Amino acid sequence: MNDTKYDYELDTFGLSCPMPIVKVTEEFKNIPDASVLKVISSDEGIIEDLKSYCRKMGHEFLSYEVNSPEYIVYVKK
Repeated sequence: MNDTKYDYELDTFGLSCPMPIVKVTEEFKNIPDASVLKVISSDEGIIEDLKSYCRKMGHEFLSYEVNSPEYIVYVKK
């Protein structure tokens, strides 16, 4: 169990690449800077995809947990 505190939650369960990243991009437009977003996904690629996305976009990849079939990632805008 991850103790990462978060401000917003985004459920992308059931969506496959690239839709979870598209949804994160849309969500980041609507939340304040420095907010932590919890992303729930069924796509195992979400961890590496979000690491790469954060590097590219200047966001912070905080942590993740795997509770198969659910992948939970925490990112900071």
